Amino acid sequence: MRTRPVVYCDFDGTITQSDVVDLLLVELADPQWQEIEAQWHQGLIGSRDCLARQIPLIRGGWAAVARTLEQVRLEPTFPAFAAWCRARGVTLQIVSDGMDRVIHTLLAREGVMVDSVRANHLVESPSGELSLAFPVPSKDRSCGAGLCKCQALKDAHQSVFRVVIGDGRSDWCWARQADLVFAKSELLSYCNQQEIPCRPFAGFDTIQRALEPLVKLPARRAMGPRTATPASRYALERAS
Repeated sequence: MRTRPVVYCDFDGTITQSDVVDLLLVELADPQWQEIEAQWHQGLIGSRDCLARQIPLIRGGWAAVARTLEQVRLEPTFPAFAAWCRARGVTLQIVSDGMDRVIHTLLAREGVMVDSVRANHLVESPSGELSLAFPVPSKDRSCGAGLCKCQALKDAHQSVFRVVIGDGRSDWCWARQADLVFAKSELLSYCNQQEIPCRPFAGFDTIQRALEPLVKLPARRAMGPRTATPASRYALERAS
């Protein structure tokens, strides 16, 4: 019998109003990134190879990235959804093929807490050059993603009711494995074409209303300590 839901949510274009990686490449990278992007769209390389080659093309180091992130806005309904998950004891995990430092920075800016973030690790050299490390290798050798989202679902306990939220190509694989899928944009089109059951959504308020019947326990009166690490602690964790 399945237990309370665990929510697995994409970040770029789902929690944010636009794709952050694309914005950084457009604003800061050598134009060569577009040739690499074309190879990925053609299926010649996976997202792991694509990102590994694109991120070093970003100029200006983290300082330039941080300035560019000032343009990025979260989906307006996400902070309230994250707070609802926290109050109801619903585990909320961000699983992204993007960059961890970018995600933590944006969450901290908005004061949003989640239970965990899985993403590729952004590295900056002493000279300011950026690169990606891939700390969560897929057990499936055929997976070309930087971070295999399917692995996140496979790692879940079999009793977990797995809810996936996404918008793009990186969400195609785990949409087939989830117990419930909320989709928009390219993921919604893909699910419709492949006859994968899903629920369309525009904002996270829609998702919250749909999940309410699955959450039987009342809201907690006080939000006590959780195992989640506040995003605002990210810099301290990386420095230690």
